[in-house]
Amino acid sequence: MSRSNPPHQTLKLALVGLVAALVIVDTGLFFVTPTTSRAELLRLLLAIGAFGVPFLGFVLGLARRPVYAVGAVLSVPLAALYAYTGLLLPWTQLSFSIGQFGLELLLAVPVLGEPLATALFGGFTLGQATLQASFRYHYAVVALATAGVVVAIARIGWRRSDFDPSRDGSSG
Repeated sequence: MSRSNPPHQTLKLALVGLVAALVIVDTGLFFVTPTTSRAELLRLLLAIGAFGVPFLGFVLGLARRPVYAVGAVLSVPLAALYAYTGLLLPWTQLSFSIGQFGLELLLAVPVLGEPLATALFGGFTLGQATLQASFRYHYAVVALATAGVVVAIARIGWRRSDFDPSRDGSSG
């Protein structure tokens, strides 16, 4: 197998590329903020794409090191939070319906339902507090993803410089 392009390296690049694409498109939506049906479709595609990140991480864990699979499983709640809050942000009729369903679902949980509803939705009803909480949580996950992409790109660049062919391999 060639050292230049092993399969696990391709999976790592695909994972970093997917996260970077999600961050770039989502940040573009933040600045444009359209509430058309195309924007709703784009938000839905971003939500679906968010679950590609844990999937690629899990595949990478199976192909290379199990620690990637563990990280993928741990990233599922972040992907779910990103997807759900992203669907709430346009604050259209679809967003309101999704928010109402989530709120009722949380309030049905016996002990933790009310505190979780207050934390995630800003109260027991949907309103301006819900939109503000969704915005905060959504772009906190985007900031974490951006930091992760920067770290991953730095590590890839660092490792590539370790295999620089111009070095002769002899020490001092």
